[in-house]
Amino acid sequence: MEKIIDVKEFKVLSRQFRRIAGDLLNAQDTYEAMRLAKRFIKYINYEPILFDFIKKNNAVNFDIKEIIQSRRFNEKFNIPLEVNEEIAFIYQLLKYITENFDRYDTVSRSYASYKGAKIADSIREFNREVVKLLVNHITDYLEEKAIELGIDEKPNARVLIQGNVGQLNFSETGNIQANQQNNSQNSNEELLSLAKELIAILKDTKIENAADKEDAIDFVEEATNLIESGNQPKPSVIRRARESLSKIRPVVEDASYLATQIDKVVQAFSNMPF
Repeated sequence: MEKIIDVKEFKVLSRQFRRIAGDLLNAQDTYEAMRLAKRFIKYINYEPILFDFIKKNNAVNFDIKEIIQSRRFNEKFNIPLEVNEEIAFIYQLLKYITENFDRYDTVSRSYASYKGAKIADSIREFNREVVKLLVNHITDYLEEKAIELGIDEKPNARVLIQGNVGQLNFSETGNIQANQQNNSQNSNEELLSLAKELIAILKDTKIENAADKEDAIDFVEEATNLIESGNQPKPSVIRRARESLSKIRPVVEDASYLATQIDKVVQAFSNMPF
């Protein structure tokens, strides 16, 4: 991965993360909390800068299924002491519950087991004692990166991100327009090839929500047509294409070729410089 982002884009990413995290932390309804938790995890997974932070700290694999099943009714989760293990545990816990449960209080109910406690109370306490720890770690990471790169002192600075997820390197960069143009051209050619193949697959695949399928095809085609004609798509166009694909991704079998192609195209869109 090689991508250049400007200060504005970095700040937008930080603000979007805080909003998505805040929505989850303030949730009260068990089904709405689960919906927001899925959006929270999906946002982390599809933003390379955020997922890079998770990958670097996700060194320990926890048996979340066994931990949940063996937990007593009123027992809270034993959060690891080491920071990287704490990050890994909470991320893996949220990822597991969003993939395997319909109700958020399936895991939160033990956090407000006192007499008269409501589901909303358990959700609030679980988010405060568990989820907020992960939110704070990611927020601190983004703020530290902003300080390291001098983003506040250099409003016109651009950040060069290089490497694979889990090994990304960040540096404040000056004028590398020529290299960026060459890299952008190569990336665009790869994106066009992936996107065209994905569109063809989608057209031949039956998806329960036909409207979501058509939106995905239309938005991806709009972005690729602009790229192919030599125009740079606006961030809003890329965002619509990514969000439409992310919307149908959960209904596609994980091991399928279609799922792989969706993930590749979403990642390629995420890597586009603006």
